[in-house]
Amino acid sequence: MFDIGFFELVMVGIVALLVLGPERLPHAVRMTGAFIGKVRRTVATVRDEFEREVQMAEMQQRIKEQLEKAGLEDARKALEDTQKTVEETRLAVQHNVIAPPQTATAGHEDADTRHSAPSPENAAPAPPPAPVSPPEPEKPARP
Repeated sequence: MFDIGFFELVMVGIVALLVLGPERLPHAVRMTGAFIGKVRRTVATVRDEFEREVQMAEMQQRIKEQLEKAGLEDARKALEDTQKTVEETRLAVQHNVIAPPQTATAGHEDADTRHSAPSPENAAPAPPPAPVSPPEPEKPARP
């Protein structure tokens, strides 16, 4: 990355020793090392996240290509068309059930269209009787 040789490092060390002095130089070196470590970890994290995103995009592209190759996209469209047709048919049937066509049959009733009262076994059960509270005892009258 940087073209720094041994001679340049020695020169930086000598200048740092002269500027900071022998008492503050070890602390400055430790702080500089910690800062460089944090920067390297941050760069590594960003690089990993970027690589993960690129791999995810590539995988999505491959999946899309395989779906198109397998013809699943056409099957999905056909399924959506079928679903739309079924929904339209359901609405048409629902409309016909709500308002059936009026046909006159001159007093002739077809056995299939007669309505009768439900049989006792199909009737809804009667609601339970309401609970009766016991009568309150009479209080004796005060003299």
